[in-house]
Amino acid sequence: MKKNTWHLIIIILCSALALLADILVPVSIPDTGTVNDFEIELSCTSIDAISKNTGSEIINYDFIRGIWFSQFDMQPVFTEKGVQRNEQSYTDLVSKMLLNIKNNGFNTVFLQLRPNGDSMYASDIFPVSKYVSGSYGQELFYDAVGIFTDLAHKVGISVHGWINPLRLMKTNEIESIDDRFIIKQWYKQQNGRVIAVGDRLYLNPAYTEVRGLITDGVSEIMERYDMDGIHMDDYFYPTTDADFDAVEFASSGFDVLGDFRRDNINLLVKGIYQAVKTSNSDARYGIAPAGNLYSLREGYYADVNLWCSQKGYIDYIMPQLYFGFLNKSCPFDIILSDWVDAVTEPEVRLVIGLTAAKAVMAVSGEIDVYAGTEEGKNEWINNKDILRRSLIAIYEEKKASGYCIFCYHYLFDVLTGEVNPDFAQERKNIGKLFVNNN
Repeated sequence: MKKNTWHLIIIILCSALALLADILVPVSIPDTGTVNDFEIELSCTSIDAISKNTGSEIINYDFIRGIWFSQFDMQPVFTEKGVQRNEQSYTDLVSKMLLNIKNNGFNTVFLQLRPNGDSMYASDIFPVSKYVSGSYGQELFYDAVGIFTDLAHKVGISVHGWINPLRLMKTNEIESIDDRFIIKQWYKQQNGRVIAVGDRLYLNPAYTEVRGLITDGVSEIMERYDMDGIHMDDYFYPTTDADFDAVEFASSGFDVLGDFRRDNINLLVKGIYQAVKTSNSDARYGIAPAGNLYSLREGYYADVNLWCSQKGYIDYIMPQLYFGFLNKSCPFDIILSDWVDAVTEPEVRLVIGLTAAKAVMAVSGEIDVYAGTEEGKNEWINNKDILRRSLIAIYEEKKASGYCIFCYHYLFDVLTGEVNPDFAQERKNIGKLFVNNN
């Protein structure tokens, strides 16, 4: 980029942050203790000006201060008016996003790369995603993931590639996918590998070749990019209906459907772990399951207690504790304690997933519909310090190794970079807790 262009961006960014000073409490990044002792001095300037990392070594933090960048965060950054945005515009927007999170103390991004059996880069295994190209079947003009990863690493932000392993696109969308992709072939063959649940398609992990496809996709990500890890969220089995995999279960040798499905997911999780470690032993692999620890085994067939008690499955668990303190079934402080007890393998770290969505939606009067009690349903409306209290609880828990916020667009406008006004009061109450425990 030309020097005068960078100067203009610097002036605009610094002016914007100055105007927001009453909302975004000024902070400085403490020594977060990276495994490779990477440190950076924060200042209000361009990415190139503060860049100290020019190599490809892994950047992972002992205490994760993470933020999810979902496909919905990134779609207007990737595309404009239904087509891929030009490279310079995309680069400028990503730079602004990264500086925003750096100025708020975040050190790790979980970047969505595969939401629906598709890809944010030009994959040989999965079709290009509509979120990055504008529509399924379109080609890419440049490597958006490569640009994002390089810019993030320049300012010491760790990047983990985020995948949804089983969820595919909708039935009407797969028709536009090229026949060379195996998911399209399986769909047309109706051979049990791709199953419809409503209007959404899913991969069936009962098959070795299905699990192999997913792990091959992970290996491809790790080989193409300097990813610091691979991240998987809570999309396991989409249904408890026995019809989903009745044929496979009947010939499996298992007597209990739940045991059969948990075994399939365990094989997948272990396979992804091995794929990550084969590509780079320093990279991390973790899972962000739903927060209710006691619904995972039977509702999702996710054997989190196994993963958290033995080596070889995950490096960290990141339960989505999207609860207030007055939630009937999962009050935040109680469910946090339950997760602490579940992590018994010393090499498995506990990172807590938090949401800014409920704080933002509460501003317009939206209740927490699943809270279970009237006071719980209105908790986010009546209180603007739930995330502050959650962060304090995390800092006070010795076994907690960080937090992650869902997601970027609840904190900032993805195009202007301005703070979301509906998050302003919650952010003000959080203060410096995003970067330290003072």
